[in-house]
Amino acid sequence: MSGPKRIAHPHLVQFFKDALGALGVPPHVAEVEAQIGAEVDLCGVHTHGARLLPTMIENIRAGRTNGAPELKVVVDYPASALYETDRGIGRYVSALCMDKAVGKAREYGIGSVAVRGVAHWGRAYSYALRAAEQGMVGLCFTNAIVNFAAWGTSAPSLGNNPIAIGVPGTEPVVLDLAMTQSSVSRVRMAAAAGERVPLGWGLDAAGEPTEDPQAIIDSGRFLPMGGHKGSGLAFMVELLTAGLANGLLCFEQGTLEKPTDTEGGSTKLFIAIKPFGDWLPERLAELTAHLKTAPAAPEQGEAQWPGEGSFRRRSKYLQEGILLPGQLVDELQQLAAELTIELRWA
Repeated sequence: MSGPKRIAHPHLVQFFKDALGALGVPPHVAEVEAQIGAEVDLCGVHTHGARLLPTMIENIRAGRTNGAPELKVVVDYPASALYETDRGIGRYVSALCMDKAVGKAREYGIGSVAVRGVAHWGRAYSYALRAAEQGMVGLCFTNAIVNFAAWGTSAPSLGNNPIAIGVPGTEPVVLDLAMTQSSVSRVRMAAAAGERVPLGWGLDAAGEPTEDPQAIIDSGRFLPMGGHKGSGLAFMVELLTAGLANGLLCFEQGTLEKPTDTEGGSTKLFIAIKPFGDWLPERLAELTAHLKTAPAAPEQGEAQWPGEGSFRRRSKYLQEGILLPGQLVDELQQLAAELTIELRWA
């Protein structure tokens, strides 16, 4: 396996566009996918950025993901709408729908858009941030395939159904979390790298806590965040997305081992709220300052507002280049060779 390498942010954006363009994805779609995908790695979250690109390319080739999607209106109310798309590529469709929610919020104070039939959107953070950067409070939700055992059960039965909330400010604050203690992608990356994971992320086939990521993957027993609370939230997000939009529920999309429509079966909900006045960024700054006055816990270092780590890494990587782990370096180099496109390292 190669060692870590740095890549300039513009070069990673270009690599996304070149890879998607090699498969005939329209430039306006590839542009959005590239900007959002590269920004995830720019924030240091390498589980949901370029790491998803080889699988995305494979799914477009196989017809599981539609690289040139269109939105079809199912229901359109003044402040809300429901769309469907045919296995639409996830980041582009999600950005488009959040922008539509923002547009409705500008006119009516609040806007919501649900969309069904969408491929993997990458990181929920991206769309809550997209609303916050346009001066709106942004909320987004997605359902997923069955990938963890609901609280009190011993077999996978719910999706980990991520949510994100973004609030505008000088530096927008964005909370992004899945309903499992750790994302499935993060556990998979640890397994591929031969690393251990913290106890509490999942159980082995015997129902025992384990540090072995492969044992968690094999058992399918990823643990919900907060025990029964994370499990309950996952259930409700399922209803806010597929239930509300009459999309595919988690068990209708399959499982990690036997997906039926993994790359085109999810349903997503985007909500934008127009602030009632111009005081929200100031109140955000006051709350952040208050948080920073709290004494730090010795084992954690300091209190951080949601998304602070991403913003710090973003600033550093813009100056120094994005540091990609060796495993991801190998995957991208292999993809570049397969597509006969350039991959420029810093």
